[in-house]
Amino acid sequence: MIQLRVRSIAGIVIILFVCFAGVQWVGPFEDDYWSVISDFVGSFHPLLLHLPIGLWFAVCGLLLASVFVRDSVPRSIVYGLTLVTFVSAILTFSAGFILYLGGGYGRATIALHMYSSLAFLVSLAIFLFCYGTAKRPSFEWLSAGVTTAVLLIAGHAGGVITHGDPLDRAPWRIFAERANQEFKSVDAVASGRIFDSLVVPILEDKCMACHGVERAKGKLKMNTYAALLKGGSKGACLLPGDSAGSLMIQRINLPLDDTKRMPPADKEQLSLDEAAFLDWWVSAALPEEQSIESISFPTEQEAYVQSIMGDSPVAIQARVAKARSKDLLLKYADFQTRYPGLLVQSVVGEALFELNAVSLLGYDEASVRSALEPLVDSLIRIDWNRRQLDTAWAKLFSTAAIVEVLNLSDSSFSDEDLLLLLSKMPELKKVNLTGTEFSDEQVDSIRAHSKIETIVLTGTQLSEVGYQKLINHLPGAEIISDYSM
Repeated sequence: MIQLRVRSIAGIVIILFVCFAGVQWVGPFEDDYWSVISDFVGSFHPLLLHLPIGLWFAVCGLLLASVFVRDSVPRSIVYGLTLVTFVSAILTFSAGFILYLGGGYGRATIALHMYSSLAFLVSLAIFLFCYGTAKRPSFEWLSAGVTTAVLLIAGHAGGVITHGDPLDRAPWRIFAERANQEFKSVDAVASGRIFDSLVVPILEDKCMACHGVERAKGKLKMNTYAALLKGGSKGACLLPGDSAGSLMIQRINLPLDDTKRMPPADKEQLSLDEAAFLDWWVSAALPEEQSIESISFPTEQEAYVQSIMGDSPVAIQARVAKARSKDLLLKYADFQTRYPGLLVQSVVGEALFELNAVSLLGYDEASVRSALEPLVDSLIRIDWNRRQLDTAWAKLFSTAAIVEVLNLSDSSFSDEDLLLLLSKMPELKKVNLTGTEFSDEQVDSIRAHSKIETIVLTGTQLSEVGYQKLINHLPGAEIISDYSM
């Protein structure tokens, strides 16, 4: 019986090594029919992958229990559970490999996960062999340790594919990469080719996250002119001279609620100028080498061209604004490194921020103010509840001219500091002064804000007379107070 078991496991190990070599030569399906089927089968991979992980650690737990309490766990149970782990791991690997064949992931992206998962199967089979023969316990523990280590590597690699490397989300990496991309864009413009200078920036911003070097959904890459011509599993992406037949133009022009629209509805969309320029570029059948100087752009495309490389005041202002935004995002990354959680982006990718004083506890406030100073004029929301608003903070916040939401609930401040803030925030739309000492004497400081939509004044010292005065001066605003409830 043992001899048959050993031969079976040895055969499995050999088959796994053959598979290990075989996957080197297998690539994603070219045919769309099989690509759709493999996507469906592969979708079960995320459901299965937790099973072998949990089972293996259960095996490890039984092994440890047998050390502390001898003969407490029959070897047959450990062996049987390991066998179930092995079968579930094979099913999980198969589903994952079929998912890869669907073309949704580039080989470079999944290489470590795929090979380490195969290595886990091999090491698990070796453990089965060692445990099944029961000749050398030291080999059992060694193979169990190797199997656990390989599983951790495979699990981490899979997590990186699904959720990304945690360090890749570090603000200093994100904004350094954006800055580097900005320099690449400058180099592309300097090349003087229409494709590099005017087409690639659109594709980088809106397409290459899913159709780039590392990830090529539907086997489609859009990082080079040749890749656009080649297309993907769904058909030709670029047909020079035929915008109606080019998949990239078809998908861009689909309704926003169409599941085939690109970019998807939840992603950043092309502007009208960008979409129109791509349509014109494809219809004009311009080659990759076509220079900017050699062609006269139609009037309809001038707005986009000028926004990228024009000398008009509007174009220059747009580029200056973009450069300023990049600089602010880099400063924001540095601020986040030093004071995590205190400042967040209001809109991903834009230099608009929200400040929350809850995270200020434990930091030196003078140092925070100094670091915040370059960013304060990009604040659109300030949450300063349950804190004292002293003169130093009021003076800093008074430079935040685009703030739309000011929350000072349950905070303390002087009449002068509140007047300073309100007089310097012309864009205010919502103000929360709940639980403060706001009174009738301060009504005049707030009534001049014609853009205010909501004011919350519950639990304040405002009288009914002052409340009526505010209603008369701000008839379009929603004023919530003790007298409105």
